[in-house]
Amino acid sequence: MNSPSSPAAPASPASPAEEVVANSRTLVPRLRERIFATEEMRRLPDATVEDADAAGVFTLLLPRELGGAGGDLAQAVRVMRTLAQGDPTAAWTLGFLMCHNYLLARWPSEAQQEFFKDGRPAQMAGVANPPGRAKAVEGGYRVSGRWSYCSGVMHADWVSLIAVVEGEDVPCFFMVPRAEVTVHDTWNVSGMKGSGSHDVAVDDLFVPGHLVRSLATEFSRRSPGSELYAEPLYSYDSRDLVMMIVPVVMLGGAEAVLAGYRERLEKRRASFSPVLTGDTTAGQMRYASANATLRAAAALLDDMVRRVTEHNAATTDEIDAEMRALLELDCYTIGRLTWEATQICLQGSGSSIYRSDDITQHYVRDLQTLRGHATIDDDSILGKVGALMLGRVPEVAGRLVGQ
Repeated sequence: MNSPSSPAAPASPASPAEEVVANSRTLVPRLRERIFATEEMRRLPDATVEDADAAGVFTLLLPRELGGAGGDLAQAVRVMRTLAQGDPTAAWTLGFLMCHNYLLARWPSEAQQEFFKDGRPAQMAGVANPPGRAKAVEGGYRVSGRWSYCSGVMHADWVSLIAVVEGEDVPCFFMVPRAEVTVHDTWNVSGMKGSGSHDVAVDDLFVPGHLVRSLATEFSRRSPGSELYAEPLYSYDSRDLVMMIVPVVMLGGAEAVLAGYRERLEKRRASFSPVLTGDTTAGQMRYASANATLRAAAALLDDMVRRVTEHNAATTDEIDAEMRALLELDCYTIGRLTWEATQICLQGSGSSIYRSDDITQHYVRDLQTLRGHATIDDDSILGKVGALMLGRVPEVAGRLVGQ
């Protein structure tokens, strides 16, 4: 006689962070539906930002003490990669708004009381180059400058500006309300149209001292947030997260291109033939090649996340210059591989792929634009990393941000 089976143990409830990861998957079809509207508006539709907010995207990396999900690096990567499968432009903009909440929670508590005063995530856009100018005055600083590429500024409550204080060498972050920044409508581009990455400017704007922070403290594992919050991510150097945004969004976008190519293989006929492209050796080889290329990019991304996570868990030491350079090289390589896979798919898709109403063209425009991003620029990354690997001094010392 068989003994009665034991009742199944109840499933463990998903953590708040895992719920956000799951919610991000439900946003993919909505992002795709709004792709052309996003391009036409040159900003994200309000509905897209509202959907992301409702899904908890902006809370993912906030500490639980601030009402956030307390997520980690791997979960942040998964959310951005998933969103990019719907729309790289939206993933880029929403990913920045998500990651910038993490950056804001690294500030001293006095500043955080302003950022999160309504008990909700803050929306912050940020710019780096060229750095502005600042002069110390009683109670704070007066800042002037004009900066390019302010992604997400159309949805921001705060804008982070970088400027060099007169008489000092290290640039600082200056946090200012969005209402005090002039936005110049300059974002007329072929790809990433909806990111609204316009120029912003301020002229002799007063910024109180508690809303100013040195880059030297940001590019370090020690920050006020690391002492305030228990989540491991707050003991990371902020570059450990931010450096992955470009390659992650490119990977998710390229995966969408590959999925579209897979559908074409089942519909498109070989030239002057009744045979489906998917039944031809050429189509099969092309699909296998693109698939293998993206699998290599995904494996490299997973390895990056693992190495950074394991390093930060095993020691309180900073990531050294060699490891940092190799991580930058990995980001570059993922960008290169994802663009190569995209081209493989395009070359096997026929001329119809170039119709303006074909959604694949949106992904291609976005990926090509991201491929030119400064953080994965061929000349600066390969030259710097190659010099370090060969024991030479890089010809170009580095960029303002990311060193």
